Amino acid sequence: MKIKLTTNKVNEMTTDTIEVASTSAVTANASPIVLNQTKTLRLRFIPQIIDNKNEPNKSVSGKLLYERKQKNSDSFPSEDANTKEEKISRGSIKVGNWTEIALDSSETYALFEGLKEIYKLSEDIDSIPYGATKYTKIPYALQNVVEQLKRDPSTARMIMDEKYHDTIKSFLKLITQTDSIEALKKCLSDLQDENIQHLTTSISIEKLQRISSLIKDNLNNHDEEFWQSTVFNEHQWVLAQIFACPCTILKGKAYVGGKGINNSGGNICDFIYQNRLSQNVALIEIKTPCTSIIGDQYRNTYSFSYELSGAVNQVITYRDKLTKDYYSLCHSETEKFEVLSPQCVVIIGKMSAMDNNQKATFENYRHSLSNVTIITFDELYERISDLIKILSEDSSECKNPESSALCTQTQDEYDDDELPF
Repeated sequence: MKIKLTTNKVNEMTTDTIEVASTSAVTANASPIVLNQTKTLRLRFIPQIIDNKNEPNKSVSGKLLYERKQKNSDSFPSEDANTKEEKISRGSIKVGNWTEIALDSSETYALFEGLKEIYKLSEDIDSIPYGATKYTKIPYALQNVVEQLKRDPSTARMIMDEKYHDTIKSFLKLITQTDSIEALKKCLSDLQDENIQHLTTSISIEKLQRISSLIKDNLNNHDEEFWQSTVFNEHQWVLAQIFACPCTILKGKAYVGGKGINNSGGNICDFIYQNRLSQNVALIEIKTPCTSIIGDQYRNTYSFSYELSGAVNQVITYRDKLTKDYYSLCHSETEKFEVLSPQCVVIIGKMSAMDNNQKATFENYRHSLSNVTIITFDELYERISDLIKILSEDSSECKNPESSALCTQTQDEYDDDELPF
């Protein structure tokens, strides 16, 4: 695995890593191989990788560096730019003089093993990388798999066959079992934009399909707590599909009156949603898909159910109370928020439970309301389904070079902040 570094200084070779820093278009310093080191002496081989076109198998040069320092010194002479100690090299040997650096068996073996790794790395890299790069050793078995895929890319497409899905799932579970998200980010850092696009689109579609199935399978679930906790609290981005701006939940089961937004003694709103850019809030009241919207017939039209009328009036009351108590609530909260003519939202019932006349009455009613949006559960489901279709279609079209203009348009239309992840 290759990771770009921010400094050209190379650290010593470890059992798993080698760092390389270019010194020209055809040469690069590589991690020193430590042959022996104590508190006062150090023996290292300093390798240099060479892009040797004439003799490719002779791609490594280097020097043995043996040095001593005082016990109270923080660094060895080669690391101290201000050192006055004399450097001894082959060029400083006078006629009639000679020198030797004897290596014991451990030092010789360490040099042998280190040079094997340097030569192997020089064979694997196509050319001298610009700047500094860290290479992490891939286990032998995995390296064989990678080499096979490089030789025959069609193999990679073959393993995506449905009969291998269980194997792929197991592999993905293993590589995502990491203690640090940074480790995964580094693994992705050198992937091409096209690879990242395919990967993120596939993950996005999968997450959308999961919540889409959860909503669809529970459209007859009348448990209000299920919708508030299991669906909207755990999948907060679903509510963001209602708004045309990037939003996040500020509070769930929040008080809009009383001593503070989290204190007891006040009007309880299901969710307070916040625009991440303006800090303005919206109040959301959630019922269930089984809640009736239409009431009794009244002449040539319909009245509305007790639940719908109550939910609308309730969220308007929340809005009024929050507006009046804003300053006292704001001073008692650590999280900053604004109350700028806040929008009210009621999620209730199903459009499919109404006939055409009832739908017309409902549409006229909800569009006549000021600062109150009413949306049904099946409409929310359809919004998510439409997003899945858009992502799926754009993903397939972007594979066609002739559709590059459409791919660009898709990215412009759907900014990252407006997608659920």
